[in-house]
Amino acid sequence: MELSQGNEIPNGETLFRYCLPSAFPQDQKEIPVSIFQIEKELSCDWKKFRNDPRTSHHVIEKRNRVISILVCDKIKNPTNPKRNGAPVPDWKQDIIYSPITAKEDLIHGENKAHSLIKGPKKIAICNIISQCSSWEDV
Repeated sequence: MELSQGNEIPNGETLFRYCLPSAFPQDQKEIPVSIFQIEKELSCDWKKFRNDPRTSHHVIEKRNRVISILVCDKIKNPTNPKRNGAPVPDWKQDIIYSPITAKEDLIHGENKAHSLIKGPKKIAICNIISQCSSWEDV
């Protein structure tokens, strides 16, 4: 399969999201859901194209706490925990490959690993993404 802009990223893949260590409250080990509370499009790097997250410009800019998100159906098709786990089609998350060209980002340049988690980021969805993630400082 040839990968191009807009292709869905399959389950089992890993995405990297970068943040400042100060985004975590002091001594907190759990990932704060606020890291995922973005309007509609959550920007990430796909591990397939950026095997080592330390090569990202984000790390150079001190966003060296790396959140590894496991792509899975639980994120793509979230359920409502307040409604016995019923699926909520309006909460669907599209996880797509969205590389950036040098012309699109004149400061950082090309990013072949860039990907997006697209869809509404309700608290329940942010909780699900957090549950499907781990973190490390690089």
